[in-house]
Parts: sequence; C-alpha cells; structure tokens
Amino acid sequence: MEALTNVLENFLMPISSWVSRNKSLQGISKGFMRILPVTILSSMFYLIANFPITGWTNWLASSGIGNYILIPYNVTMGLFALYAAFAVAYSYAQNEKCDALSTGIVSLICFLVLTPYVTDTAGALFAEGDLAYSFGWLGCKGLFVAMLIAIIVAKVYCLFEKKGWTIHMPEGVPPYVEQSFASLIPGFICAGVCGILAYELSLTSFGNIHELIYHYLQTPLTALGGSIWGYLIATVLIQLLWWFGIHGFNVVMGVMMPIFLGIDMARMAGETTNPIGMSLMTVVGQSTVCCCIIMLFFCKSKQLKQIGKIATPAAIFNIGEPIVFGVPNVLNPYMFIPTVLLVPIVTNLFFYLGFVSGIVTPLSGAQVSMQVPVVLYGLVQGNWMVALWQALAIPLGVILFLPFYKMYDKTLVAKEKELEAQKND
Repeated sequence: MEALTNVLENFLMPISSWVSRNKSLQGISKGFMRILPVTILSSMFYLIANFPITGWTNWLASSGIGNYILIPYNVTMGLFALYAAFAVAYSYAQNEKCDALSTGIVSLICFLVLTPYVTDTAGALFAEGDLAYSFGWLGCKGLFVAMLIAIIVAKVYCLFEKKGWTIHMPEGVPPYVEQSFASLIPGFICAGVCGILAYELSLTSFGNIHELIYHYLQTPLTALGGSIWGYLIATVLIQLLWWFGIHGFNVVMGVMMPIFLGIDMARMAGETTNPIGMSLMTVVGQSTVCCCIIMLFFCKSKQLKQIGKIATPAAIFNIGEPIVFGVPNVLNPYMFIPTVLLVPIVTNLFFYLGFVSGIVTPLSGAQVSMQVPVVLYGLVQGNWMVALWQALAIPLGVILFLPFYKMYDKTLVAKEKELEAQKND
C-alpha cells in the first residue's frame, strides 16, 4: 500500500500543486465548502420525505405533509446554482482581497440575467406579466453556468477594483456607503454584457446559455446504446460531470434513461437477459458507503473525519452530495482517478460479470427507490445473491478508494498542522 501511495503521490502531487495555485479552481473549491451545509440540509429533508418504508411515504402523500417536507429540499438543492453563483465569486474575491460581498451579489445578478424566465403554453409570462423562474436551471442543472459566471464576474470585478475604475466618494463618507457606490460601475458592466449575451442567445435555436451548454454535453451521448461499453461510457461521463460540479446523472440520463428503462422493461417481460439498465446503475450504489468507512476509520485529518460523521446517515440511503461537495470531490485531483474512472468501471464490471456468468441471478428490472440502503436494495431487486454481491462490493470499493484517500488525507493533516502552528505563534 505504501509503495502504491508513493507512486500515486509522484503522479498527483504536481497536479495538486497546480490546482492549489490556480485562483479560479481555489475559488470554486472554497465556494463549495462554504455551501456544504446546503447539501447536508437538503439530504436530511429528502431522506425524511423518501424514507424507504411504504407506509410512511403513503401517509406523507395522502396527508399532504410530504409536500411541505420537500419545501426545504426545494429551496436548498433546488436553488443550489444560486448559492454557488454567490459563494464561488465571494471566495474568489476574498482570496484577491477585494470586496467579496459585492462581487458575490453581482455574480448572482448576472446568473439570473442569463437564466430564462418560465413561460406558459401560449408563450406569455405568468400572472399578467409577472416574472417566473424554473427551479430546473436554478438547481444542479445550472451549476456549470453558475461556476463559469461566478469566476468571470469575480475576475472582472477585482480588475475594476484594483485599477480604481470605480466611483470614489469624498472623505467622511462611511465605508459601507463607499463600497456600495464602488460596485456600481463593475456591476453595470457585468450585468449589461450578460443582458446582451442573453438577448443574442435568445435569437438562436438554443434560446439561452444553459440550453447551449447542455446541447453540446448531451449530443455525444445519443450514439450510446445498451452495450456494456456504452453503459460504462455513460457511467464515466456521469462521474466526470460530477467531478466538475455538474449533476451528471441529470445530464446523461436525459438521453440514456429511455434506452436503459427499455432494457429493464424488456427484462421484466422476459424478452431479454441483458443485465444493463437503470436497475444495474442503481444497484451499484455502495461508493458513498465506502467513502464514509474510509473517512471514519482510516483517515486522520479533522476535516475528513468530520465529513465522514456528517455524511454517513445520508450515505446509508445512497445520498452522495455531502461527500461530493464536502470532501470535496469537485475539481479535486486526488479524487479524479477513483471517482471518475477506477471505482465506477471496476464495480460495474464486477456486477456485470457476476450476472452474465450466471453466478448472480439477473436483476428483475423493477424500478426501486434509490434511497433503499445497500444490501437491502439487492434483496428487493433480485435475491440474496444480489445482496451478497453488494456486500462484497463494499470492501472492494474501500480497497480501490483507500490509497487515494490516504494521499489526500496526508495533505490535509499537513495543512491542519501548519494552521495549528500559526495559531500557536
């Protein structure tokens, strides 16, 4: 293990060093850490509303209480891009010793300027001209645009501030008043450019920047089919997008779900034995549990141990956002190989080979809630062999993740010791 860790360190340390010096990536990373409580809160309420007990979910639905429990989820994860647009710009500006609060507000304004309004079927705005936004682009689907806008706005704002291209007030004016007026020129420039861009994009077939980016992300996926190679490519793309902070499942499954669900339905009807499908993608759901085991029992840094404690209840029910944004996995060079390539490919092949070899009874194809815990999910989806295969996949995942977490943990421990030494001085 130590030899492997040393080899990986020699490969990843230069990349990590570059990332740590990159102001944009640091702004994104610190921004996500600031809004970690948002992901944890959303996971808590989502779990309560979707706890895998039929009687509970039926009662929530019949009583109407479920709709109110989901309100906190909708205003946390459903507006996640909004929080990211502010937090990333704020963190970047703070690192640059600029007015972080004003930068975050301008970034938020620009993101909303570029986000389209919702229209009814007639194409008119709601309620006699009232404006309305869809939660679609304000949540994880709009995260990539939010990060992009946040970094660009923050760079422009800091440039204006450092060059002194702002409104200057006479002496004696309170600092908070001066800061408010100082934000007018960079804010006007940023919002104005975004408004022009929004108009120009409205004249295209895409209509807005979100659709433009999603189009070029989804087009390559249409060529994928129901083969194991197409399935693995789709799986890797999901994880790659998550590594960039984009909700990969929503992007990729927008194209692939009809294909995968079709295979599941055919298997339920006895028309095929192909194990690929949505049921396979959801049965391979032990990665979050593996990560929590490593953080709780193998890591020494305070950060990872704390994240492990916080994320474990959600991880049991296959909710991974606290890990994705808390570790964080997003733009983390230490986590790229295991989360994007190694673990998804190996664990999916582990299940696929178990099914095609006949060792494990094929999945039924029935669509089961993704919040059913690992092993129990296997029992619901197939039989005891599927549950056993899930149980075996947990130590397999731990082994695959461990060297990468150990490397990352080592760097965090060093940083924590450095901060502790600075405090003592």
